[in-house]
Amino acid sequence: MKYLCLLLLATSVSCRFTDDFYQILAKENVANNLISSPLSVEIALSMAYMGAREKTAEEMRNVLKLPDDKKEVAAKYKDLLSKIEGREKVATLSLANRIYVNDKFKLVPKYNQMVKDSFKAEAETISVVDPNRAASIINNWVDNQTRGKIRDLVSANALSDMVVVVLNAIFFKGQWEYKFNPKLTKKMIFHVSDQKSVPVEMMSQIELFSAAHDRELGAKIIELPYRNSSLSMLIFLPDKVDGLPELEKKIVGFTPKLSKMDVTLRLPKFKIEFSTQLNRVLKAMGIQDAFKKLADFSDLVEDSKVYVSKVIHKAFIEVNEEGAEAAAATALLTVRYSKPRPSSQMVFNADHPFAYVIRDGETIYFQGHYVSPN
Repeated sequence: MKYLCLLLLATSVSCRFTDDFYQILAKENVANNLISSPLSVEIALSMAYMGAREKTAEEMRNVLKLPDDKKEVAAKYKDLLSKIEGREKVATLSLANRIYVNDKFKLVPKYNQMVKDSFKAEAETISVVDPNRAASIINNWVDNQTRGKIRDLVSANALSDMVVVVLNAIFFKGQWEYKFNPKLTKKMIFHVSDQKSVPVEMMSQIELFSAAHDRELGAKIIELPYRNSSLSMLIFLPDKVDGLPELEKKIVGFTPKLSKMDVTLRLPKFKIEFSTQLNRVLKAMGIQDAFKKLADFSDLVEDSKVYVSKVIHKAFIEVNEEGAEAAAATALLTVRYSKPRPSSQMVFNADHPFAYVIRDGETIYFQGHYVSPN
């Protein structure tokens, strides 16, 4: 039997899916630096869902928290992609979808038109007689969409029996509203645990930020805005050095109440590259039938039974004095005006493991945690 390969590029429209997905991923990578794009995973899976029927579709719909009516699903993602296309200017945020089809098979015409209209996903036929060339074509598309940050998403071995590859790619690059002065960056101690400390390149500044110390959450929270953008990085710093695992459980669906205050901020420079196969995570969430040979994707490929072989997710983030650059892939492979300064102050010293998200008011695009220098 042939299989359907889903490739997910690293960001979520459904907060509930984001929370469920990230909880499992974070638990599996508690000791590893983590960057992920739940939205990227969600979009690639949703594109595959549009071609699923019966139990296969029901499981995917329940896990993805999608409406029963597929027309509503299509409208939802069409609206999201239109908003992203028309909103970001100075900060770069781009999201792209693509489908590659083995030239011996055909997509169901209705499905092909739907993903083109709603997901802006062009379908392209590809020969797998030479798997190395096929892998090169797919990986080059990913490379271009992520500005060279995600490379070698799929291997030639994974394509030898491929029918369809569903791809989503997301890329973000933004400058901080308040940049760090590189002259203030210096080596400081980062506490990996109560027993282990290592040196890091620590950036520093004193500025007016939206922040809070939530004692019930047991953490400090700060929002770092990006210049000329609706996006920001939200950082959750637990009070305890070993408090990150418990904190990540608590911030599910958490909406922080932040206030403007003077903050002495110290934040490590860091770069994270993360890659994982998501089969086990998605099965634990409840998507199981899609991975079986009896899966029903009859609304996707004409005259052929297909199932999901692999769901691969790769993501990248780099944070430095200028700002942040992030990318991900999923495969199913300024002059400020003066204001009165508030009296409240905070020292936000990220010298031990912390969690972070890149988001706007509606959507989480990237999510992860930093636990140790590379």
